[in-house]
Amino acid sequence: MIKRMLAIGACLATLLAAQVSLAQGNYPAKPIRLIVPFPAGGALDSVGRVAALALGERLGVQVVVDNRGGASGAIGVAEGVRAPADGYTLIFASSDTITILPLLRHNLPFDPARDLSPVAKVADSYLMFAAHPSVPVHSIREMVDLSRAKPGTLRYATPGNGTVHHMSFEYFNLLTGAQITHVPFTGGGPATASVMGGHVEILITGFNVYKSVLAGNLNGLAVAKPTRSVLMPAVPTMAESGVPDYTASSWFGVFGPAGLPSEIATRLGRELVAIAATADFQQHVTAVGGDAGGLPRDEFVSFLASESRRWQKVISLTHIKLED
Repeated sequence: MIKRMLAIGACLATLLAAQVSLAQGNYPAKPIRLIVPFPAGGALDSVGRVAALALGERLGVQVVVDNRGGASGAIGVAEGVRAPADGYTLIFASSDTITILPLLRHNLPFDPARDLSPVAKVADSYLMFAAHPSVPVHSIREMVDLSRAKPGTLRYATPGNGTVHHMSFEYFNLLTGAQITHVPFTGGGPATASVMGGHVEILITGFNVYKSVLAGNLNGLAVAKPTRSVLMPAVPTMAESGVPDYTASSWFGVFGPAGLPSEIATRLGRELVAIAATADFQQHVTAVGGDAGGLPRDEFVSFLASESRRWQKVISLTHIKLED
């Protein structure tokens, strides 16, 4: 009886393995869900939608973007890690949620090292500082001086606590002695709308607001990248504004739930790196102030480790803490 049960178990295991192998061989056989863990309207969502469209074209299936914002991206990522590791649910995430938030919170509903399968990095996105036109500042120096002279006068909007925007601005406060108060929102779109509407004075954001800057609806104060942006050539860099060696950027990449079969992860990574090298994708990333740059799975894993070390240093300097 025992031998018979073992034989049946072995047959079932062989059958299951064959089914999994067949499923992987036919992958993808249905639409793929790409979770973007922030609301629509921000740079992450914008690049994610272009990546989804291009990936769907290359795979021959629809890749549907599913915005699941909240908790600085934790809600959307948690939704993704609970999905089956079959390649039909992916996560388009950034440094905010994957490398920074886990260093600040200990009760997250996911552990990046345990619950995620890195697939590929596709882009980096630089940030900029802007102000509502009614705010009497037209440069970084004027912004810092006003914040010192009248503490509490200026507030800055971000997509949420623990985001790269939050961390980068607090590091800026530390370097310059500025006293500008953080106002977190639930995503880049709501944060931008708050400043555009005059409800918050200062915005740290991706370059996707460049049209508003050119139209005069926002005053561009500085870009946090080494060189000026071709989108807003009149806006100076931070170095030109008196804050040398200061840059602020976020990376965008794709993940699957832990246990994603290596064959699927490798194929997806190969397709995404190829997408990142296309002129259309590069043009779109440039339009939101970023640089397209694909990293395949192995290099992405090493990159994530180096990013974790970098942000740990910033946290230790700024002493930022978030409530669990």
